[in-house]
Amino acid sequence: MKKLTNGTASVTLMVLLGLFVVAEAQSRVLLATGGPRYHQSPSNHELIFEGGLAEPMGDQSDGFWTTDNGFGSSTGYQTGVRFRQYLGEFFAVSPAFHYTRFGTATGVTDVGPETDLAYNIRTSNYRYGFDLQAFMGGGGSPMRLFMTGGVALVNNRYRDQLQYHSTFEEAVNTPAYSAGLGLKMRNIELVGEYTYNRFDTNKFTNGETPLSYNWDSFIVRIGVTFGR
Repeated sequence: MKKLTNGTASVTLMVLLGLFVVAEAQSRVLLATGGPRYHQSPSNHELIFEGGLAEPMGDQSDGFWTTDNGFGSSTGYQTGVRFRQYLGEFFAVSPAFHYTRFGTATGVTDVGPETDLAYNIRTSNYRYGFDLQAFMGGGGSPMRLFMTGGVALVNNRYRDQLQYHSTFEEAVNTPAYSAGLGLKMRNIELVGEYTYNRFDTNKFTNGETPLSYNWDSFIVRIGVTFGR
C-alpha cells in the first residue's frame, strides 16, 4: 500500500475544502429558495384508502322469517377511497366512495310450502358521500383528533337466493347522513362513524305497500393516507 506524500495530502485537503465550500453554497441557495422538501409546507390535499368493520344497527339484523323488514344481517365490512382537500390548518372537505357489505344470512327454510331448502340473504350498499372534517391541534402534530360528518347518496342493495329458484335482486337510492370521530396519526387514521340510513320502499317484498326500513350502521375503519 502506498503512503500519501505531502503533495498528495495537500491536494486531498484542497479537494475536501472545495467540496465543503460547494456544499455550503448549495445549502445557502436551498435555504434562500424555501429549503429542501422536508422544510416546505405540507400539501393541502391527500388520498386515503379505507377499510374496516360494519355493524348493522337498525332492523337489518332482525329475523327474516319472524319480522316484516328484517334480513338476518350480521357484522360485515366496508372498503373505500377518499380525497381530502384542506381549507386551512383545521378544516377540510372530503368526497368519498365506500362499499359496505353486511354479513350474509344463511340457513334452511322451515316454514311455508317449501321446506328444507337452502337460502342465503345479503344486504349491501354503495355510498357516494361528501364529508366535512374539523381537526384539532396544529398541522405538524403527530396525533390529531378530528370530527367528521356529511351527507351521501346511498344505493341500498338486497339479494336473496333460494335453492332451485332464481336469484332475486333489488336496489333503492336514498340520502343518508353520517357523523363520527377520528384520530389521525401522521399517515394512519382510525375512525368510528355512525350512519343514519332510513327509507320506505316496496321493492324488497312481494307486496305493493311500502315498508319502512332502518338500515343504520356503525363503522369502525382504518385509513392509510398518501400525498401529504
